[in-house]
Amino acid sequence: MTTPLQLTLLPGVGADCRLFEPQVSAFPDLVVPPWIAPERGETLAHYAARFAESLSPRRPVILGGVSFGGMVAYEMARHLRPEAVVLIASCRSGRVFRPTVRRLRSPIGWLPSSAFGLAKWISPLAVRTFVGLTPQQRRLCVEMFRDTDSRFIRWALTAILGWEPLPLEAIPVFQIHGEKDRAIPASRVEADEIVPGGGHLINLTHAERVNDFLRGAIGDRNSREFRPRDV
Repeated sequence: MTTPLQLTLLPGVGADCRLFEPQVSAFPDLVVPPWIAPERGETLAHYAARFAESLSPRRPVILGGVSFGGMVAYEMARHLRPEAVVLIASCRSGRVFRPTVRRLRSPIGWLPSSAFGLAKWISPLAVRTFVGLTPQQRRLCVEMFRDTDSRFIRWALTAILGWEPLPLEAIPVFQIHGEKDRAIPASRVEADEIVPGGGHLINLTHAERVNDFLRGAIGDRNSREFRPRDV
């Protein structure tokens, strides 16, 4: 008898388990573990190793995440050895960010946490740059961002811009991305499936498309030959 897989997903920076409401309805046993606190100056790889130690999956895992969550999942896979990794609007290397963006790492690291507290109040303007969100989804994004510890946001942004991972060995990686993603341009990633018209939060705006992709990854864990549906 085949042991059912545990689907574990991690949210992006400034988000939490509420980001996955459309996925919970499709996968009732979905696990979204809360973030642990980062250590001062910690790299993304080191954080992922500690985070993996804090989890105790009781059955085989499909591990994935949205944006930053996908990056952490990619690094955690080295320790948890999941059946597969699913990247949603994410990437496999910090090199997807242009050099001019990566050079912001040091200035961001020097900013006081209060600066990110101020950013929370202007977050409604930033959320409007995400393609395809309904007014209710925008409000949800603002609420999640305002509820996130400013220190965690500052650390996560610096960790992302300094991330230089090694390729994963012997673990299949499935990747779905929005055509109009402004945070991580689709042209700079190698996605298995591109969602036409999709922005950065495709798990909200194109929930069924993403859910189908997850079903495909889960169902294909034995053959390792996942075929994304044609666009």
